Amino acid sequence: MESVPYKLSEGLYLEGSGTVLPWFKSLHQIAKMGGKPLPEKGKTSQLFWEQETIFEDLVVSIQAMQQGNGIFFLHPKNQVQADSAQKEYEQVKGALLSKFGSPTEVGENDGYPYTRWFWGNICVSLTIAERFMDYVSLSVSNGVIKNAL
Repeated sequence: MESVPYKLSEGLYLEGSGTVLPWFKSLHQIAKMGGKPLPEKGKTSQLFWEQETIFEDLVVSIQAMQQGNGIFFLHPKNQVQADSAQKEYEQVKGALLSKFGSPTEVGENDGYPYTRWFWGNICVSLTIAERFMDYVSLSVSNGVIKNAL
């Protein structure tokens, strides 16, 4: 198997702190790794990191969900403000191509493009999705995307 870049075999590596957010851990288990609990009062259902650097120089916010289900949702921060989801998708795709090279999969789902890089069960997935409006969805997962196909 091809070498997995950026410590993704262990989890999501946060370069500023040198911390790896491990796969398949509950929010309780990773709560002390810097994430802000959401909601802030009551039962925490998510952890949120406002600004972290991953993949050498990609600045993102990170969202981890309650179940520790092997996926982190990312929102790129260092892209030039795009006036459409399609333009933002192309900007982020360009940045990821420079990090990971040619993708494993490129396709379309319900009219929305996606690009994916796989290393075994590890997947970096970029797509345009829709929830009230089109938006760019970037995630890093372990087994989640491949198992869903």
